[in-house]
Order: sequence, then structure tokens, then C-alpha cells
Amino acid sequence: MITFEHHGITVKCKPENAATYRAAMDKPPKPRTVAEKRGYPIFKQGMSTASYVSQFNGQFNGWQHKVAHDCPNYYNPAPMLDATTPEVWEELDPDWVPTAKARKITPKQAIVQALDALKAGDIDTAQCILTEALK
Repeated sequence: MITFEHHGITVKCKPENAATYRAAMDKPPKPRTVAEKRGYPIFKQGMSTASYVSQFNGQFNGWQHKVAHDCPNYYNPAPMLDATTPEVWEELDPDWVPTAKARKITPKQAIVQALDALKAGDIDTAQCILTEALK
């Protein structure tokens, strides 16, 4: 192995490959082309898919989205952005108790919580806490 410096670059290679490395370092660097970044329109509350597509077509003249749409909601405002309509209906389970592993508590903390639940008269919660802590 030999070490040589060429144009401020130190190279360590086999002697038979030194000429190849020098020739490669003599070539001018290839210019980097920066990819054109696309900025898409912002989908706002109350917009329909049709209005978004028209904004998209206005922003990018080279590419047009022209497809016949038979979807009934294509021209209606998107319901997913309507704050008055929840996306997910949640019902809380009144019997749910988070497990000791989910809360990442130590067994000592679980015992203290179970004792507090027993003091409050909630035997089922204390039993759940201790069962999960012992797993």
C-alpha cells in the first residue's frame, strides 16, 4: 500500500492503482443539478376535491389532472376537515384501568396505588392494579 497526495486529497491504495486514482481526481467534478421542489396547494377547511384539483392545475401548468369524476362528493366540501363532525366516535369504558406496564410504574408504586384504591373502597381496581403489576 502506498499513500500519496493529489490536489489536497490523501489517497491510500495499491501501487498498481495509483495512476487510475490520479486520473480520476484530475477530472473536473460533475455539476450537481438541484431537483425542482414542488410546492402543493394547501387543502383548507370547506374546500372540495374539485377546488383543490383546480388550484393544483393552476399551479402546475405542465401537468393537468383531467379525469371525468362520477363521485357524488367530488364537488362537496370535505367532511374530514369539518370541526363540527368528529372523525372518530369514541366511547370511554368506565371499567378500564391502565396497566402498570402502560404507565411504566414500579411494583412498589403499583402496591401503593392498590392500597390507595383499597382505602377508597374500590376492591376491583386494586385487584386489577396488583394483577398487572405482577405480570
